[in-house]
Amino acid sequence: MSVHVDRLRGTWLFIFDLPRGPDGRRRQMMRRGFADEQQAAVAEQAARRHVGVDIPIPVAGSVAGELVRWLQERELDMAITSLATYRNIVRRYLIPQLGDRQLLALDRYEIHDMYRHLLQHGSHTSGPLSPATVRQVHRVLMKALKDLDIEVRGVRQPRPTDKPVAGRKGVWTAQQCSTFLTHTAADRLHAAWTLVVVCGLRRGELAGLKWPKVDLDRGAIHVHWQRCCAPGVIADGVVEQGPKGTSRRTVAIGPALVAIINQHRARQEAEKARAGWHYHDAGYVFCKPNGGPYHPKTFTDRFRALCAQIEIPDIALHDGRHTCATVGADHGIPIHAMQQRLGHATGTTTMYYTHVVPDTARRTATIMENAILHTGT
Repeated sequence: MSVHVDRLRGTWLFIFDLPRGPDGRRRQMMRRGFADEQQAAVAEQAARRHVGVDIPIPVAGSVAGELVRWLQERELDMAITSLATYRNIVRRYLIPQLGDRQLLALDRYEIHDMYRHLLQHGSHTSGPLSPATVRQVHRVLMKALKDLDIEVRGVRQPRPTDKPVAGRKGVWTAQQCSTFLTHTAADRLHAAWTLVVVCGLRRGELAGLKWPKVDLDRGAIHVHWQRCCAPGVIADGVVEQGPKGTSRRTVAIGPALVAIINQHRARQEAEKARAGWHYHDAGYVFCKPNGGPYHPKTFTDRFRALCAQIEIPDIALHDGRHTCATVGADHGIPIHAMQQRLGHATGTTTMYYTHVVPDTARRTATIMENAILHTGT
């Protein structure tokens, strides 16, 4: 099904492809204004039957039926954001492609045919779907089959796309971090940017951070909550939840960062005093002038806009975590210490976040040349 949250109106909508017209152009049917996901799904089924464009009905024993039941079971133990991703994959790709097959009769040839179709025609424009998305479809399907105790032998995962930066835009050096923070000193989210590059906080962790979890006397930030984007789950597309696994952590901060956060709190207190009873104090460290929480995407958009104002490499907000790991490694911080600071489950993940920047490469070249080429001279 193609049921989504209508972000413009705060309601639900459905949209699906119709048969192409005589001119070969793509056609779609869309209806808006449904109060919840179920209403939109029922209306979509009726609309598909009316125009003769049906989708596999989730009957027991079929791939569609068993995947729907599987998603209902996973509501008990899965994080809302992860569940939203699984639902999207199942409804957009797995049910339309495999839904009418019997689950017990499913074989690797049908699955491989689906992968090839998605790679060639799986996008919403009937063009190629990215290999990264097809690999995600594979992982969700394999997880579902494992949970349902179904074994399909010989299924091959589509190969990844070669990307020289593994999806990143880049990392900053320590000097470039300093340049950015100096330029943004007057920005109302200056303390947030500092937490990104110095402590490696994620976007959702910034959006969900509250004052009771900030202990400036002891120099510690307790990362125990986050605000995350979850489109297709609730109308505003944002959910609040605890971070998963080792992401729940306590991050030590030094005197310089304590001072920056104190300045941020003083500015926030001044805004609260000016707003008076109009201020909605929910305890967020980073909030709007009226006290309301920011949408997580606000941090991404603001960071991008600030980067465009400065003559330093343009990086993504999440690359701030890569920058944190890289600067830490260049200054001798042990991998296990940075692993805890970033909230990674393993040191291997932290090493993936650590990159060789040009200044480091030049220092490495000088050290190696001095050690080998100039020995005994």
